[in-house]
Amino acid sequence: MMRHVFCLAVAAGLAAVGTARAGEEGPRRPNILLIVADDLGWKDVGYHGSEIQTPNIDELARTGVELDAHYVQPVCTPTRAALLSGRYPGRFGPQALAPSNLRVYPPGTETLASMLKSAGYATHLAGKWHLGSRPEWSPNHYGFDASYGSLTGAVDPWTHKYRPGVYERTWHRDGAIFDEEGNATELVAGRAIDWIKERKAPWFVYVPFQAVHIPIDTPPEYKKPYADKKFYDDPVKNESYRRFAAFVSQLDAKVGQHVAALDETGRRDGALVIFTSDNDGLPSGGNPCVGDVPPTPVR
Repeated sequence: MMRHVFCLAVAAGLAAVGTARAGEEGPRRPNILLIVADDLGWKDVGYHGSEIQTPNIDELARTGVELDAHYVQPVCTPTRAALLSGRYPGRFGPQALAPSNLRVYPPGTETLASMLKSAGYATHLAGKWHLGSRPEWSPNHYGFDASYGSLTGAVDPWTHKYRPGVYERTWHRDGAIFDEEGNATELVAGRAIDWIKERKAPWFVYVPFQAVHIPIDTPPEYKKPYADKKFYDDPVKNESYRRFAAFVSQLDAKVGQHVAALDETGRRDGALVIFTSDNDGLPSGGNPCVGDVPPTPVR
């Protein structure tokens, strides 16, 4: 069993039962923020000895509970299938055992979002779905009140497009495909943070970032701390890893902004904040997506 799924089951129980405070009527249900990084490796964070700067993730580990022996699936779709359903991905068929654009969940499948919604939660997904890449298989059909981001797996951080073909245009809002300018990581974080600030409690916000999956690139400000950093003698590999380090730092900054939004709205107390990666990091990769981001020969 994946231990992080067990933790989410506990979260669902807290949502349904809650704990009463003195002077309050009825249960108090915690807001739940679940952030999932994509392809972030065990040693890609500062508190595990990385040279990459991740102060916000490090702070979560320092002040929270680190589950340092929990298990995930080896690639994207299976982990997400298990994470939201609490079931082994193989129960949904072979399309759930590898990165897939096919529909993973049969219609009517109970998910963490649908269970929390039945308990009175507002539910929102901002980021990567990867459990069915057609609009009719969008998160809105599986318990999410609202959804935004990419239906497919990886997307180019600037064009927001997947690989050439039927699923190339994947950026959506509530299952409706549309085009939008901006950096994908910034847009996803902005949408989730707006939801946190605007919605009344209780809410469940699921933020499965496309970061730090290939293609790897960020706005210039995240590259500046690594501009003079030498990771490798090979200049191509060194530039590649600088870009990756900047990508991780961008992700870390967005994690910090989510936590700051909880503080700003007075919702940090009692909130359940979970951060995890869907699987370990990948050693290298090109850019199979529609866009101009260069390949990443080393991470």
